[in-house]
Amino acid sequence: MSSESISADSLLQEADSIFQTKDYQAATEKYRQAVQRAKSEFNRSVEVEALSQMARMSLLLNKKDEGWGYLEEAGARASESDPMGWSRYLGVKGRYEWKDGDLNSARKTFDDLYTYCHTNALWGRAIDAANMLAIVSESTEEQIEWSRRGIEAAEAAEEERWLGPLWNNLAATYYDLKQLDSALECYLKARDYHWRYSDEQGKLFADYHVGMTYRSMGDLVNAGKWLRPVLAWAERLDNHSAIGQTCEDLGEIAIVKGRKTEGINFFKRARDEYKKAGFDETWPEVWENINERLQQLGQ
Repeated sequence: MSSESISADSLLQEADSIFQTKDYQAATEKYRQAVQRAKSEFNRSVEVEALSQMARMSLLLNKKDEGWGYLEEAGARASESDPMGWSRYLGVKGRYEWKDGDLNSARKTFDDLYTYCHTNALWGRAIDAANMLAIVSESTEEQIEWSRRGIEAAEAAEEERWLGPLWNNLAATYYDLKQLDSALECYLKARDYHWRYSDEQGKLFADYHVGMTYRSMGDLVNAGKWLRPVLAWAERLDNHSAIGQTCEDLGEIAIVKGRKTEGINFFKRARDEYKKAGFDETWPEVWENINERLQQLGQ
């Protein structure tokens, strides 16, 4: 079948499939083709969805300024009477507000999206809205509430692919609250779903979070059982972020066990890996923390 004979709707589905593989550059091009075909078919709904997704790809590719243009074009053509186009537009609009630090607007957008999707029986997108509300909520109580609501909605709709990220977000909230028993329980549930549905990187970080939590709980035996295989796995994938985070945890374990030189070496390697991952620019609190930790140890 020639590309000229493929419908706009089919091109959108192809683009969504590519997006799921995280090849955002290829997905952008396929969404662009969907926009062009939708315009020729006068298919406003697909046009809005594809434009919105082009904006989302731009956000993921660190081209936010370029993406605003696609988002504005989608917004100008979107209509509340079109459930598919309008819901996709709101989901991307809320993400731009979130990344711009405008959390009040992001919360309102995602809340509107959640209500709209429930009204129009768009259960997968309602779950996405609940997941984002758990991320942008102002209080930890709201974060927990929205995480729980998202989990309940995903279970009711049998959308199990959402349960890994949803349990993961709830675990992170409990971890930040120092409620480590609850965090571990949720991270283990998240791991179960990540191992069913996520890619290799998702599985890697699922295992890392379990080991990280054991380490924070002071259970160094179980922490080591999880973290050392994670480090070897991260090395095989050449994932600088995962190597750095795991080395930092292993460094803390070594320090607690009185092996200062080993701990310092782990911390130095963590710093090197964080630099390779660009954390000195993209995650400054992690970068500053590892440097401060080494200074505390006389390095």
